[in-house]
Amino acid sequence: MSNLNEEASIKLLGKLTLLLPILEQNLSLQLEVKKIIDETLYDYEVQSKCTDLITSDIEEKATIYLACKKLEGLSLKTLDNYRLFLNKLDQFFTKPCSTIETMDLRMFLALMGKGKQATTVNGYITMLKGFFGWLQSEEYIFKNPAFKLKQTKVPRVILQPYKADNLEKLREACRTEKEKCLFEILDSTACRISELDNIKLEDINWQERSIKVFGKGSKERIVYFSTKAKLHMQEYISSRVGESEWLFISDKGMHQHIKVRALQLILSKIKKRSGVNERVHCHKFRRTRATILLNSGMRIEGVQGILGHTTPSTTQIYAQLSQENLRNEYRKLVM
Repeated sequence: MSNLNEEASIKLLGKLTLLLPILEQNLSLQLEVKKIIDETLYDYEVQSKCTDLITSDIEEKATIYLACKKLEGLSLKTLDNYRLFLNKLDQFFTKPCSTIETMDLRMFLALMGKGKQATTVNGYITMLKGFFGWLQSEEYIFKNPAFKLKQTKVPRVILQPYKADNLEKLREACRTEKEKCLFEILDSTACRISELDNIKLEDINWQERSIKVFGKGSKERIVYFSTKAKLHMQEYISSRVGESEWLFISDKGMHQHIKVRALQLILSKIKKRSGVNERVHCHKFRRTRATILLNSGMRIEGVQGILGHTTPSTTQIYAQLSQENLRNEYRKLVM
């Protein structure tokens, strides 16, 4: 079978898969349909009518790919990032996925990566490997052009937590109970900002000082808050007018669910009042709490559970032992 016959076979199968969802769910049926198409085309020689009219089929494949990723539990934010990236891939290429080669992808990366950091380009490579690896596993293509792409080695840099005095300046700069509530929860729970806006009152266990949160991929975990956070949370809730199922609500709407951006703006206002010069953002509270827990003697596995990380290696990027604690750990083992 010629390359064009094979390309026609794959495109026909792709069109039929979009038309008949049962094919997407049944791999053996897909293979059977492709076999029938190949047998039908065997006595024919497919020719390109005009090479200028060859168009990309990335959009239709990307639609199926994203649907599969959604079923796997990827967050909406991650799916949106994949969608934007695949749209750019579709705009770059004017030929089918089956004809894209490794050098083509390198040219695409050269354009996309211009002026970008190595970590960003590595993210592009990861998405390309994921997409074309899926195309190959689903037998839309027979050769994965992204397989040979190599990621750039990036030096591991451990980002610093908040300085103790700056943390206290930020605390003192909080004025409203809402600000104090947000600050103390960020400081004590090590939650992601995207986890805070989804907290409902029913998720809070006041006796155990714990909250059930839903992290990346809708993974559920329990985090714990301080006594100071508890007091400000209760004060904030009691100061609100009316009832709401959410912990954080909008000041403008009628007890509407607050958005992440609104929480970030609250922290921005606190920073302006505090006079703190270092960069202030929500994720840095996570890093600070992780470092404090590690330096207080909690094992890396415990910190990993608090942060909701899949592997300890991710946790190590967030937290670092102080030089004093390293010295004490060494002296425990070496006399």
